[in-house]
Amino acid sequence: MTTFLLLRHAHSTANDSGILAGRLEGVTLSKTGKRQVRSLVVALKDQRIDRILSSPLPRCLETIDGIASDRRKRIRLEPLFIEMDYGLWSGRKLKELVKEKSWKTIQSKPLSFTFPQGESFARAASRVERGLKSLVRNYPDETILIVSHGDIIKFALQLSNGGPLDNFQRFVVDTCSLSEIHWTAKSRTVVRANTRIAKNGIAKRRTNKIKHRKVIGGGAGV
Repeated sequence: MTTFLLLRHAHSTANDSGILAGRLEGVTLSKTGKRQVRSLVVALKDQRIDRILSSPLPRCLETIDGIASDRRKRIRLEPLFIEMDYGLWSGRKLKELVKEKSWKTIQSKPLSFTFPQGESFARAASRVERGLKSLVRNYPDETILIVSHGDIIKFALQLSNGGPLDNFQRFVVDTCSLSEIHWTAKSRTVVRANTRIAKNGIAKRRTNKIKHRKVIGGGAGV
């Protein structure tokens, strides 16, 4: 069995601004995010981690750098777990995007939608599944920490939970939260979702694993 620890990056400057960051350059951790990282190091100090994979975007690398250094582990950059490419929607305010005609499609049938000059939800889900399957084949008995983004982690959770992939946005994934899934060649299980990291370094589990909240970009205002 492969254990995946799915860590969403800490609070970013894009979260502060309420924008859909996507793959924009210049998005780093906010002051809140830097505080979260300090608590994260404490919260994960006794957690088994065999290897660390990260989205190549700076906000993910900033989130995990301290943990990797402390454990003397090398961070492997994995483009399959990079943030979605929101195309022309990147950098725009979420409060403006909800007024777009295509917003209803994103809420009801997201896998049928492709962002203008960007990526489709279907393609993003496919690359996430491809990445996880590859890791299960290569590391069947390891615990792997993956540092990624809201929508990417939601796809991983929905792929593990079963049911229509269009339901992936029902999962809530806050900044600097930890989710855990177990995969084998024949089974997939959600162990926990959206465990938040407290100021004292103790991980706090949200009481509701799944909520009916559909916000693209993992929740830019979170």
